[in-house]
Amino acid sequence: MGITLATGKSGCQIDFGKIKAVILVAHGVKLGANIAKGSLETLCHADTPNRIYPIKTIVEYAKNGGEPQTSAVGYGGNGVTGISAQTDTFTVDKFSEHLAASLTKCMNKRFDAYYVDENNLLIGINDGSDVLAGIPMSTVYPTVTPHPTSSAKATLTVSCCLEDARAAIENFDYVQLDFNPLDELEGLILVDLVEAESGKYKIIETIGGYDRTAEFGQAVASGASSVLNNVTTATYANGLITITASAGTTPSLKAPSVLLSNDIAGIEWNKTVKLASA
Repeated sequence: MGITLATGKSGCQIDFGKIKAVILVAHGVKLGANIAKGSLETLCHADTPNRIYPIKTIVEYAKNGGEPQTSAVGYGGNGVTGISAQTDTFTVDKFSEHLAASLTKCMNKRFDAYYVDENNLLIGINDGSDVLAGIPMSTVYPTVTPHPTSSAKATLTVSCCLEDARAAIENFDYVQLDFNPLDELEGLILVDLVEAESGKYKIIETIGGYDRTAEFGQAVASGASSVLNNVTTATYANGLITITASAGTTPSLKAPSVLLSNDIAGIEWNKTVKLASA
């Protein structure tokens, strides 16, 4: 069967809106057939490789490439030889040193990307299955201007380089969500468990050292046996989490999926920093 040209319009013509978020997933990972309210927050905290990595809020989009390329033989007419490589570049509303550092470390990893527009459309590709797939990327990288100039604020752009621009156009597809996904698309921040006094710990962001103990301390102490590794008991008071660790062990936070089930959202343990021995 040959290729059929279809030039009609959908019975429900979609008005595509501005892109507001990008969702990165490990290559081949999908968001699932039934994306319901609450499911995206769970996926943001899921164990790898099924975790999703949202980037928001997008305030500008620029397309570079993805254009038909033509050439002629002799004085014959032009023919299409292919479609040029395409890079979609998104400007994030605020510079984030966390996002810039993490994306830079992962530039050589292979991701697929979904785009989310202001009309709650989830955009990807049809890979022949019944579940919307992400658009395969050859690389995703940030471009940073970390310091403001006399006329502009600090900026961060994220460039998504399509693995196959032609395939992305030919297999373009989308699903309409019945909720606002931006409410749930929050990426994780790496934190350290830092011993401030003997047996007393703080929860500190790995980059910049911002103290999150007041935000999470009581929840961690209340659910100590569920959210901490190598711990028998924990209490929270005066901005410190007092931890009784199992003999010969070092305490650590459990996986984000476990933390979320105990109402601790948005963080992932990176390392535990003990007091230096006297």
